[in-house]
Amino acid sequence: MEFSVLKRMSSRQGTKVISVLLAAVSIFSVALLYYTQNPFLEAFESRTYDLRFKKLRGAIAPNPQIAIIAIDDKSIAELGRFPWTRSVYAQLLDRLSGDGAKAVLFDAFFPEPESSKADREFAAAARRAGNVFLATSFNFDTSFRVAGRIGSIPEIEGAVRGVGHINFFPESDGVNRRTLLLIDDHGKFKPSLGLVGAMAALGAKDFTPGNYEVAVGDRHIPVSDDYSMWINFTGPPGAYPRYSFADIVKGRIDPALLKDKILFVGATAMGIYDMRVTPFDGNTPGVEVHAAVADDILSGRFVQQTGLESALDVLFIVLLGATAYFLTTRLHLYTALPATLMVSLGYVWFSYALFLKGHWVSMIFPPLAAFIALLVGGSFRFLVLERNARQMRQIFSSYVSDKQVARLEKDPDAAKLGGDNRQVTVLFTDIKGFTSFSEGRAPQEVVARLNEYFGEMVQVIEQFDGTVDKFIGDGLMAFWGAPLKQEHHADLALACIHAMHIRMAELRVKWAQAGQEPFYIRGGLQSGDVVAGNIGFEGKKMEYTVIGDTVNQAARLESTAKFYGVSFLVGDSTHDLTAGSCHYRELDRIRVVGKQMPVRIYEPSGFSIGMDDAMVDRFNAALETYRERQWQQAQEQFAAILAEVPEDKPCKIYIERCEHFKNSPPPDDWDGVFNRREK
Repeated sequence: MEFSVLKRMSSRQGTKVISVLLAAVSIFSVALLYYTQNPFLEAFESRTYDLRFKKLRGAIAPNPQIAIIAIDDKSIAELGRFPWTRSVYAQLLDRLSGDGAKAVLFDAFFPEPESSKADREFAAAARRAGNVFLATSFNFDTSFRVAGRIGSIPEIEGAVRGVGHINFFPESDGVNRRTLLLIDDHGKFKPSLGLVGAMAALGAKDFTPGNYEVAVGDRHIPVSDDYSMWINFTGPPGAYPRYSFADIVKGRIDPALLKDKILFVGATAMGIYDMRVTPFDGNTPGVEVHAAVADDILSGRFVQQTGLESALDVLFIVLLGATAYFLTTRLHLYTALPATLMVSLGYVWFSYALFLKGHWVSMIFPPLAAFIALLVGGSFRFLVLERNARQMRQIFSSYVSDKQVARLEKDPDAAKLGGDNRQVTVLFTDIKGFTSFSEGRAPQEVVARLNEYFGEMVQVIEQFDGTVDKFIGDGLMAFWGAPLKQEHHADLALACIHAMHIRMAELRVKWAQAGQEPFYIRGGLQSGDVVAGNIGFEGKKMEYTVIGDTVNQAARLESTAKFYGVSFLVGDSTHDLTAGSCHYRELDRIRVVGKQMPVRIYEPSGFSIGMDDAMVDRFNAALETYRERQWQQAQEQFAAILAEVPEDKPCKIYIERCEHFKNSPPPDDWDGVFNRREK
């Protein structure tokens, strides 16, 4: 038996250790995938970046300083086939200079001469305006080093205030989510067009590259080690005010709309096709992407993915994975799954809230860690525990309430199947005069009545969370406090015997109405230490039971109840545990067969007809008089009670004892104990 207990305990401990290890390996694996930037998972993570913009946050108000001068279909229709002569651009610059524009940034460059006249006009207009910026584009070799640059002809580029690169670097899925603010051109950093626009708006003449930041005036722009910045897009195409190129050249736009504005000039016409894929839309004019970069810098609305965000990602990978595994230790699998889903959804909401504050933490990896820890570590645990639960159900379902079986399935370790010391309350009952009842009746009738009786009593016992141990002929044994510990086991047992008493009264009425002979029961209750466990031959015949002196005392009390003519006797241990909730009549101090130490025995109130609480107090007072050796006075007190309750056998017993001791007094060391000679 001891070996069996150790084996089961070792098995349970092994299950816990293995499931914890599996969960830990799952969490570590997800963290490793995070650090190695698994392409498949990173693709999903990138999609969440788009999701946060398009489906969750939506469009936001753009910076009012920024606007777009659109080379649109209307302008092409009015000004002629594109590309236009540079004289048209000169007209635009003169008009914008007169309207008070703060800066004009062309998302275009002019790499080849057109004509001396047109080139001179454009250069002269740019020089007069003094706030014109042109685009440039870099070519790279296989090591991503600058291999060449495309810009405007020297005559035009020398006339403008500055240039900014317009290189786009889409992610592997083709979506533009970030931009290189600076490109290292052989030791000299060249800013992007969006950065140049922000500098013009801030009045900054230079920028300062730093460790994971680019400083422009009082702005500190968070960037990665290659000076790339995540773009916080304001919305879909059309987010910024658009003014048609032709309308401005023709003077059809209110100058107040252009005054002090940072104006990006670029193509929006589909025929020119300068379209980019962004989180909001697959056809966003490139000029709007540059405008969004400038907007982020001016507004200080940055999205960061730095060491802090990486640390948070790892923290939540571990935290969500551990939380999901913890749920498997407390909930059933079918409950743990939706609970983990709710935890993951809560985390997704939290990550989105951080995103609104400018922190991009992963939406994919922490929930992934949670579900893998649940499915790997938790599933192993559930598979083993389900087997244990089936074992528990098989062992206990026949004599433990469904509520207790459910608790045992949830926590199999709550009941040690090999043996465990427990504090319990034990009940024994049998049927008064069952031998005479069964004589002269057909066995089928006797068995039918017993089954009806036992069925009713078992329901009552289970109602009070008791464990039905066994049926012994017409007797029944039950206990409280095992296999699950119950803090108030004695109170539950006491409440149960009162309910059994009431149910038996109802059964007797039913039997009488059916013309059947009724019967009565009696029982004994005692509380104390027992050994509780699975007893028998493993693999053949096993049963969960309790053994020990407390069980023997309860059995003796049941048989002793017959001697005193009462329905239920309660031992001193049960009495002490329930004295605050029940009124008792102390019946005697007895020494049962095979025991040297005497015990006090009690009858709970409510079982003897006519013996109310006041009568119980009178009986207890008479008993004290008896123990003080005042035989005559005690006899009179018991006789007075008997006159009112003629069927009370304890009173008759003490009247006889008083009569005996009047004639044959006990020795001087008499302790008031009555020695029971029968079991």
